[in-house]
Amino acid sequence: MGNSQSHNHSSPEHDPISNDRRRSSGKLPSSAYVPALERLFQKLELTAESDNGHPGEITRSTFENVFHGPLQIFGKLLYRQMVTVGHHSTEKVKDRISCEQFVKAGKEVLKLFSETDQHKYYFKLFAQGQEHLSHDDALKMVNIAYALTLSSCQIAYSKIPQDDKIFEAVVQSMFGINTEIKYPEMQKWMDQHCPHMFSGVHNWVYTILTGSKMPSELETVVVPLLERFSEGTHCMTMGMLWLLSATLPHIYTHTEKEAESSSTDQQPKETAGTKNPLLTSYHLLMKLARLHQCQSWTSLYDSDNHGLSMNRFSHHVSSYLEPTVTLISFEGRNIYCVAQDVPWREGSRRLGGEHSQLIQVSPVYRVVKGKEPLVLWNTTDRNIPKGLYIGSTGKGNVLCIPQDFDKLQHYGVDCELHKLEMWGCGGSEAYQAQQKQKHWERKEVEKHKSRKLHLDTNWDENPDRQLLSWGGVEVNHQYGRNDGM
Repeated sequence: MGNSQSHNHSSPEHDPISNDRRRSSGKLPSSAYVPALERLFQKLELTAESDNGHPGEITRSTFENVFHGPLQIFGKLLYRQMVTVGHHSTEKVKDRISCEQFVKAGKEVLKLFSETDQHKYYFKLFAQGQEHLSHDDALKMVNIAYALTLSSCQIAYSKIPQDDKIFEAVVQSMFGINTEIKYPEMQKWMDQHCPHMFSGVHNWVYTILTGSKMPSELETVVVPLLERFSEGTHCMTMGMLWLLSATLPHIYTHTEKEAESSSTDQQPKETAGTKNPLLTSYHLLMKLARLHQCQSWTSLYDSDNHGLSMNRFSHHVSSYLEPTVTLISFEGRNIYCVAQDVPWREGSRRLGGEHSQLIQVSPVYRVVKGKEPLVLWNTTDRNIPKGLYIGSTGKGNVLCIPQDFDKLQHYGVDCELHKLEMWGCGGSEAYQAQQKQKHWERKEVEKHKSRKLHLDTNWDENPDRQLLSWGGVEVNHQYGRNDGM
């Protein structure tokens, strides 16, 4: 993907300092895109069903016919956008596009490295030249953005009924009571709730326009570690996973070690001075298209399989030291996502840092809170009720789950709790480290089960003192022979 070579050999582009600056910003001179766009146009010409009576031009049907399945609608919208560049949107859409116009329109797309610029372009595309999006336009936009992201990651397309409900929740959040929205309103919503929705879209378009690849040539395969989200057995679905990957901070979709490995493996093996600028720019875009990186997520706790109880929850989530994503499903079609950038630890203080987020996924998709401690997990402190408290200090909690895990309070209203899922985002090494720690803890427990606690020995030197300390029990008191425990 995106592996065509630039044929522009002017000296400014081969100046190492200028190249470094351009690579760091992701921007290229527009002339760098021309050869790739011309080759793609020539390839499109060859797909025409009959002899082309207008050399240097292709018909609308020739352009649109290379888009198949869920991408058909996008092909129609992209053609319309490309032929109306520099024209009034009210003008009749032409049935042919010349190579010159195709290259000009393609360069406009390929220059969109700012996400704000991408949002503007794709708003116009899905609004079909109008100044507003209708509810149907927006739902079409979300569905196509999902399909294109799967294609750009070369993941086989799939969608289940739960995904349709989540996509409708996105549009409901975006529109509220309005029947249409303009660009400033959509941009404001995206900035707050889903800033990277178009990252996969633009990555796909960039791949096609610069790589001389047709959509059908982007082979898609079933990715086993992501396929589980398409089966409908988890609360997390593929559509939900895509939205969360477009919303959550980067820390949840890329561990530090994986980032270093990925940057090393994906960089083209080219010597200095011969690097392909189109490919370099492509890798900058790939950093924002993060769905494929979620295959490293590991299931830590699933109440359907492990049991809906505080003890089972504690057993499966403790000792995991990397960021986590927890889904909480309860009555009223409500689903919340708790993204924690710090390990879950029991105590009387709230957990969470600058990358923490509380997201309502359904029936309205929105970021509720973030960048602050959001979770209090109490199992021992008698001064406060035991259970999980999610939200923030101040006006109260958004969600409360008592220690019996038999119900849930949503803004203080009792609801039936359906399911909890926690996914570890640290990759296989983090999960293996957790399992190793748990294995050690089990061995220590077994060892001390058979050991009689002798209180006539020096308590400071007693190994049971350390074990109790690890368990969170205060052991600083001095005990004598006749003291009670």
